[in-house]
Amino acid sequence: MLDVTACLASVQLKILHLLMSAFDYIIVGAGTAGAVIAARLTEDTNTTVLLIEAGPHFASIEDTPRDLLDSRAVSVENHDWHYITQVTPGRDFPYARGKVSGGCSAVNGVISLRGLPQDFRAWAAAGNIGWDWEDILPMYKRIENDIDFGYASYHGSSGKIPIQRFRPDQYSPVVTAFKESAMADGYAWVPDHNHPNGYDGVGPIPMNRAGDGSLRVSSSIAYLLEAQSRPNLTIKDRTMVNKVLFSGKDAIGVEVVNSDNSVESLFGGEVILSAGTINSPSILLRSGVGPIDDMDRMNIKCVNNLQGVGSNLIDHSLAVVAAYPKAGIVNETDDDVQMVIHYTAPGSAHINDMQIYCLGKLGAERFPGADPTRGLMFGTGIVINRPESRGRVTLQSSDPNQQPRIDHRLNSHAEDMRKMVDGVRRGYELLTTGALKDISEGVAVLNDDMINDTKFIEQYITDRSATIWHAVGTCKMGPASDNHAVVDQYLKVHECTSLRVVDCSIIPDHVSRNPMLTCYAIAERLVDLIRDGH
Repeated sequence: MLDVTACLASVQLKILHLLMSAFDYIIVGAGTAGAVIAARLTEDTNTTVLLIEAGPHFASIEDTPRDLLDSRAVSVENHDWHYITQVTPGRDFPYARGKVSGGCSAVNGVISLRGLPQDFRAWAAAGNIGWDWEDILPMYKRIENDIDFGYASYHGSSGKIPIQRFRPDQYSPVVTAFKESAMADGYAWVPDHNHPNGYDGVGPIPMNRAGDGSLRVSSSIAYLLEAQSRPNLTIKDRTMVNKVLFSGKDAIGVEVVNSDNSVESLFGGEVILSAGTINSPSILLRSGVGPIDDMDRMNIKCVNNLQGVGSNLIDHSLAVVAAYPKAGIVNETDDDVQMVIHYTAPGSAHINDMQIYCLGKLGAERFPGADPTRGLMFGTGIVINRPESRGRVTLQSSDPNQQPRIDHRLNSHAEDMRKMVDGVRRGYELLTTGALKDISEGVAVLNDDMINDTKFIEQYITDRSATIWHAVGTCKMGPASDNHAVVDQYLKVHECTSLRVVDCSIIPDHVSRNPMLTCYAIAERLVDLIRDGH
C-alpha cells in the first residue's frame, strides 16, 4: 500500500533541495581527509563547498592552541571526542579522536609512514580498480615534502606535508641504546622506513614536523589555512551532523545540530562523509543506511539495507614491555618516540607486518604493576600491523550526542595472538640484553620464567593490550558482490546516489603501517576521481 505521507515528505524535501542547494558539495568532517578535499575541490572557482566540522576551526597558527601545535606530544584531552572502546571483552579503554579541524592529524603523534605495495595490490585484487600501488604512489608523492629523501624517485619534495626524521645528534640516550641493541640483535639499519621495498630493520621514524621539528602540521594548517578565504568555500565549525537527508536513495543534504542546539537542514549537490572510522558509519546508521536489524533496534527507518556499515573494524594492537632506567637516563624533555623496528613475523603472509617502537619516555603510573614511585620509565611497544581480528561499530542511541558502541575485539584471532606473543618476547629480549640492559635497573612485571610461559604472556597481552588509535575499515571499499562492502571504487555508497565516504573507514584491509599518510592519499585520490568525471 502506498504511504502517501512518506511520499509527500520526500517530494517536499526534493523541492527544498532544488530551491535551497547553495553548494555543489557538502563535506562532513574537516579532518585529515575532509580538509584536503575541501581545499582541493575549491581550487576550481566554479565549485562551491560547505565544510562542516563538529569541533572548532582555528583560522591562523597564532590562534591555534599550543597542544595542537606541539609535535612532541599527542593531544587527547582538550580537542577530543572522549570516546570509550571495549578493547577486549570487559576491558574499556579511552579511544582518542580529534574533534577539531585537522581531525586526528591535529592531535596525533605525527608518525608519517606509508602503506606498502602489498597492501594496495590486495585492494586492487579484491575488485577495487584504480587503487593499486601504481595509483597510490603518485598520491603519496604529491602529499609529501620529504626533507631527507625528497630527491628519490619514489618520494615527493614539493607537497604540503613536511616529513623529516630525527638525526643521530637528536637521539635521546634510550634511542641511542635501542639502535645499538637492535642492530646487535640482527636488525639491519633502515634509514628510510618509507622505502617501497619495506625493508625489515631498525631506523628513525618519518614524522610530520616542521621548522625546528616542534610544529605539528595538520591537514588544517597545511590545506585549510590557505584555502579558507576563498569565496567558494564555507567552513561551518562547532556543528554536529546528525544524519544525511534523502529523497528515496538520493542524498540531498544533511541535518545538523548547531552550537546553540538549533536543528537545521542544509542542502547540496553531493554529500561526502569524511567524519572518520567511528563517526562516518555512525552517521550512516542514523541516516537509515546500514544493517536493517541495527536500525530496527533504534527505530530508525531503513533507507538502504547495507550489511557492511560499521562492521570490519580493524585496528593496530599494542603491548608494552617496560623497564626502570638508571638515574639521569630518561628526562621529561625526551620525545616519546623517535625510532622503530619493522619486521616480518615468522610464518606471516605479509612482509613488515610487525613493529617494535622504542618508547623513550613512559610514566610508571600508567603502567599497571610498575612501582609508581619510580617516575619515568622506558620500554618497547609491540604492534601488529596486519591483524586478522575484526570488531564493530554500532549505535547505542539515535542521539548524535551519545557515542556509538565501539567493540574492537583486539587479538581475538589466534594468529594475531601468536604474533603478539612472539613480539613481546622480542621486546623483552631487547630490554634485557646489550646497550638497553646497560641503562636499565630491570624490567617491570615480567621475568625470564614468565616470558617463557606462553599462557602467561597471552594473558599479559589480553590484560594490557591497547589500540594505538588507528581504526579503519567500517565503511569498506569493495564491489557490490562483497556483502560487507559499503562504497565502490569511486567511494560512492552502494545503491545510493550523491553520497560518498572518504576517510580511513573505506580501507578494506589495514595497511602495513600507521594510516595517516594513506588517509591523505585517499583524499587526493578522490579529488582526481571527481576531476576525471567519476
